[in-house]
Formats: sequence, C-alpha cells, structure tokens
Amino acid sequence: MTVRGTCALAGITVLLGGCSGIGDNFKDPEIALDRVIVRGVGVSGGTLDLVVDVHNPNNFDLRGTRLDVGLEVEGSHVGDIAFEDDFSVDRGDTTTLTLPVTFRWAGVGGAVRAALGYGDLPYKMKGEVTLQTPWGRKEVPFTREGRAPLTRSGGVIPIPTGR
Repeated sequence: MTVRGTCALAGITVLLGGCSGIGDNFKDPEIALDRVIVRGVGVSGGTLDLVVDVHNPNNFDLRGTRLDVGLEVEGSHVGDIAFEDDFSVDRGDTTTLTLPVTFRWAGVGGAVRAALGYGDLPYKMKGEVTLQTPWGRKEVPFTREGRAPLTRSGGVIPIPTGR
C-alpha cells in the first residue's frame, strides 16, 4: 500500500471512529408550557393559545418538523394539537411556539371550568416532537406537568359558570 493510501485509510478510520459516538451525545429537547392565553370563551367552548418553549441543550442546531401535544387540565382531556410547521432551535437556545387549541365544554369537566377562573392552570402535557438532527430524523416523546400562568386576551367574555 502506498503512503497516500495508508494516510487515506487512517483518515477514514479516525473520521468513522470519531463519528461513532455522536448519536450518543444527543440530548432530548426540553418542552415546557410557558403560559396559556384565553383567546375566546363562549357558551359551547373556547379557544386557548398554549405558549410552549422548546429548549435545545445540545451543542448543535435542531430543526423541528412536527410537534404533537395533548393537554389535560385537572385530569380532563382538553384537546390535541398537531403543529406541522417547521421550526428551528439553535444550539443551547430556546424557541417559543404558540399552539392554538379549541375545546368544548361538553368534553371537559367542571374542574376545567373552575381552573380557567384561576390565575394559573394546573396542566399535564403529553406528546412527541419530531426533529431533524445532523444524524437523521428523531422522534422524542415527552410528558410535562405543572402550573402555567393564565392570561386573557382583550375582549374575552367571562367564563360561563354553568348556572
């Protein structure tokens, strides 16, 4: 083997060896509900905007291609969201997405109605984010729960009390 061939083989070996652990360095993005905005509420239901933060703890950029989210409040399923717009999250940074969800009073319990009257909303979010990484497509499931601040946009009618 020539010197050139030996150097090429050594270079390829180092390159492949160095890349073998790259996928192991991937850290799941952190998805959190920053706040909930009540856009409109009526007799039959309403519309909420979920303001969701997607944090990238990696040292490389991520490109999101889909975000599926199911929202529960006080143990009642409020709705599902399929966000299909591309989004990017720079390395070590956070991207904020606004996800609209429509709900019907008939599908949620009285506890949800009461929770919408508080200053914050007890929630559970469960879903999956689909990402394009430097090594291909990756689907990352997530579950988050906690309390998120609740704000109302201008002109929102009062939340029906059911009386």
